[in-house]
Amino acid sequence: MKTRMFISILILVFALLTISESYATDKKDFKKDYRFIAGTWINEEYNSHAHIGKFVIRRDGSYDAYFKTTDTEIAEKCHYIIVDKWTDSQGNIWYKTNEWFGVVVEGKPSQYSLSRFSNSGKVWEYIGLPGGFPTELDENNFHYHIYYRQ
Repeated sequence: MKTRMFISILILVFALLTISESYATDKKDFKKDYRFIAGTWINEEYNSHAHIGKFVIRRDGSYDAYFKTTDTEIAEKCHYIIVDKWTDSQGNIWYKTNEWFGVVVEGKPSQYSLSRFSNSGKVWEYIGLPGGFPTELDENNFHYHIYYRQ
């Protein structure tokens, strides 16, 4: 009888700890955000520039990059994960993402990005850096990009 009582109490304590941990842990679910980001993003001005001209972003955390908006040959296949999200006072949505160019390899991402999507969802601005997350979107930075939803 004492063994049953001990096991019952042990199970109850374990269940309570599991429940309380799930409420205490800040688990972010960004699945619906991938739908918001997904789509074709272009900038015609980049067709003769060093920046990628078109991104086709999918909901599964992958995207294809094209040098020109008219290209059909993929320049690079990439992957990303959303690591943080917030909304500013103007209603723009900001994301921090980790990106991998080519195959996803455990460990350090190829790039850390800071993105801002306009509150209309039609303009995407971002900066990606290999060494860590950018702290601001500086339009004068070479790594600054702006794209428009097609």
